[in-house]
Amino acid sequence: MLVHTAATALVADLGQVGGVALLALVAVGLLAYAAFIVGAFIGSLTSRLDAGMKVVWALFIICAPFLGALCWFVIGRRSAAAVAH
Repeated sequence: MLVHTAATALVADLGQVGGVALLALVAVGLLAYAAFIVGAFIGSLTSRLDAGMKVVWALFIICAPFLGALCWFVIGRRSAAAVAH
């Protein structure tokens, strides 16, 4: 009976550790997602594009956060660099 109780307590402790690890992993993922979107938003507003295109990119990033940020980093930064040259 004592071994069964100790094993049950060990499994419960491991479950709590796993829950904390999962919570930490989700928190890190959410922070990375937020940094990705904020970075794209700030990058679009500080680019060398004209004011109209900055507004278009900023609205796209706000309305479709992941897709807008992804498009900014793949397409927008390249077009902003081409404007600078």
